Amino acid sequence: MPLAKKHAKSYTYADYLKWDDSIRVELINGKVYDMTPAPSRIHQEVSMKLSVVFGSFLEGKKCRVFAAPFDVRLTDKSSADQDITTVVQPDISIICDPKKLDQRGCLGAPDMVVEIVSPETVIKDMREKLDLYERHGVKEYWIVHPVDKTVMVFNLHKSGAYGKPSTYSPPDEVKVTTLKGLSVKLVHLFSG
Repeated sequence: MPLAKKHAKSYTYADYLKWDDSIRVELINGKVYDMTPAPSRIHQEVSMKLSVVFGSFLEGKKCRVFAAPFDVRLTDKSSADQDITTVVQPDISIICDPKKLDQRGCLGAPDMVVEIVSPETVIKDMREKLDLYERHGVKEYWIVHPVDKTVMVFNLHKSGAYGKPSTYSPPDEVKVTTLKGLSVKLVHLFSG
């Protein structure tokens, strides 16, 4: 299967806003990555189950959960559209700081991000996005492999680095570090 295609020219969020909405892409450090083909059925099932678990737990709490497509703009410079060179659409984003939310999505690092890998995105999710989320301070990053039925969990240390991930598979239950009191049963997540 083809990998997520990366284009050579460098772009900004200002460019991104002008593009056709029907074509899903992400910008990582100014480089465009196509997000096609559409996610598989199993990808969508896992995404829906996790979204429901997180959403139910967060009902009435200050943190919010968002499923793709949802723009997360990450910047090392100013928040001006022409200075932002990274806009990603994580499969699931959890944001606990309401000041980061606006009408266009999230400006700044979510507290937690979940990426559900496919053969086309696995390298990008485990290399570019891992580095990106670590550099921008995403506290907890899950990489979910629906075919292998595994979840890799990266937690940000005080040093600002993720370190070695913890890896889980059924019948494990994964405690969500960012959301105290929540555990995800992998038997349920990967059933069906």
